[in-house]
Amino acid sequence: MKLYLNNIYLTIDLYFYIKGTGSEFLDYKLPFPNFLKHINNGYYIGWRINGYPGTKEAKEYFNDIIARFLITFKEYHPEKLSFIPKADKYTHVDFKNSYELKQFQNLKSIPVKKHVQIRAENVNTIDQTFWAIKYYAEELIKEMGFIPYEMLEEFAYRHFYHKEKSTLRAKCRAIWNWYSERDWTIPQTRSFEMTRSERAKKNAELKHKRAKATLLGFIQQNLFSDEYKRGDKWNVTKLSKVTKLSRPTIIKHLKELTEEGVI
Repeated sequence: MKLYLNNIYLTIDLYFYIKGTGSEFLDYKLPFPNFLKHINNGYYIGWRINGYPGTKEAKEYFNDIIARFLITFKEYHPEKLSFIPKADKYTHVDFKNSYELKQFQNLKSIPVKKHVQIRAENVNTIDQTFWAIKYYAEELIKEMGFIPYEMLEEFAYRHFYHKEKSTLRAKCRAIWNWYSERDWTIPQTRSFEMTRSERAKKNAELKHKRAKATLLGFIQQNLFSDEYKRGDKWNVTKLSKVTKLSRPTIIKHLKELTEEGVI
């Protein structure tokens, strides 16, 4: 990993190794890489990203992106490189452009409600860094039958920014203890990773359904009240006030419920 000062932007280069064909990043609509080199059984891939993890918040954001990259491509055994790979005549290299972290939002992340609880003092089990380390721990179990603690800790130090190693060490210790107590068994396969755009869409759908159900429930309870409907016309203002839904939401759902023949 190396820092560069380009014009007014401070940028950082992130390089990964992936055991794949070289096109996997296209499946998640990631920016075209600044560096792409095919090697035996895989490839090196890298992006120049605007920003510098100098503050606690910035470090957490960079760690989040790195962790989500490892989570997204875990089936291809990704590794964040600690060196700058050398280019050859077949390597794609173009550092004219740099990217914003927000352009990597299609990477998968672990939703809070789906977390398996692994508890330890001063350990946040919700962050993506924790789960990237946890997935690596499971790979060690599959390969070796247990988790060599030194390898787990080395993985964490190599992949993530840290001001104090104690934070990453606490995560590693919590993960190691959890699997040790369960004789190195791995939970059933999880299939709940989603991109943030997918989760946003799902949350919007749930919000739509809840609002519609709220309105329908109130209407059914007050079906014969002239206070909310006179003839074929609903009093949208009063419905909005009692259900605490916006007028446009009320109008939209009244139209849907009418077209569906529910009201």
